[in-house]
Amino acid sequence: MENNITLFTIYRTNITMDNHDEENGQDLAKDYPGPPAYHESAPSTPSQQSQAPPSYDNQASTSHTTTSSPYRQFPPVMNAYYQWPSTKTYNLCGATKEDRLCVVEMHTVLSGSPPLGLKAGILLHNGMSTKDPILAVAGDESHFAGRIYAFNSNSIIMLPPLEARASHRAMTTEILRPSTTSDNGVTFVFSIEVGEKLQRERFEWRKFKKGNGDEASPGGFTLLRLLSSSKKTDPTTSGSSTRGDCSSSSTGNDCEAVALLMLTRSWAKIKHPFSLELTGSGLSGALGDRWVLMVVITALRLWLLNVNGRATKTGIAVGEKLRGK
Repeated sequence: MENNITLFTIYRTNITMDNHDEENGQDLAKDYPGPPAYHESAPSTPSQQSQAPPSYDNQASTSHTTTSSPYRQFPPVMNAYYQWPSTKTYNLCGATKEDRLCVVEMHTVLSGSPPLGLKAGILLHNGMSTKDPILAVAGDESHFAGRIYAFNSNSIIMLPPLEARASHRAMTTEILRPSTTSDNGVTFVFSIEVGEKLQRERFEWRKFKKGNGDEASPGGFTLLRLLSSSKKTDPTTSGSSTRGDCSSSSTGNDCEAVALLMLTRSWAKIKHPFSLELTGSGLSGALGDRWVLMVVITALRLWLLNVNGRATKTGIAVGEKLRGK
């Protein structure tokens, strides 16, 4: 009898516990929010699933096209203006002094900073601050070349490297070399890559003398493109601003006037020292950005040599004799 009562008690207790667990399970089910509602995000379409991965070649080509050029665009007419009271810099502008393009910094031997170090010269910056990147450099061939008794007007010209992937500090050096001519003239010769194929050609700045009268030219330099006998000058591109006869050039080749550096009158030099104008094929843009930059930096150098009395026939002739020419 006692065993039956015990079994009945255990059976009842189990039923009670089962009912209690079922009630707890129902309560948990009410409190549980359930899994996240994945249906809120729109399912991807087959076209999206089969979309090709990104093309790194396209990204590479895009980044290459957006890479900044080591050159800049210059207008066909440029003018230099001082910005007083500063004597270490002046502005290279367009047709007017309000159209400011670049700042030109005078480099002295005392600074000793690269890229010229102890050689005197000029730095052409790509902007209106001396902290802007350097476009081109022109200076003395050596530390002692700038001394008056050295009679050395050879100049080094530093340009951006031809290789697109080269370091921006790895500049290419060219030489601007003075010479006297048989007709008692003075020329400054250089070579540079031109056109899309970057073929090297020879050019020379030829000095022309001052004129007479109130309206006469104060003097300057004409840039001649030296052409071989097989490449006759196209009459449609020949500049009307040619000064003198091309046959009197240092090489005796046919030539074309492609730029003109005009010095200003003495009373205007205080504010406006010179003007530079592209002519002929130089005006058309066919010679390329590298050539234009070379024209600008050599023109700046010629102006400085002329101011310092180092572009005279006498001084250059003495230097030629000293170097055994």
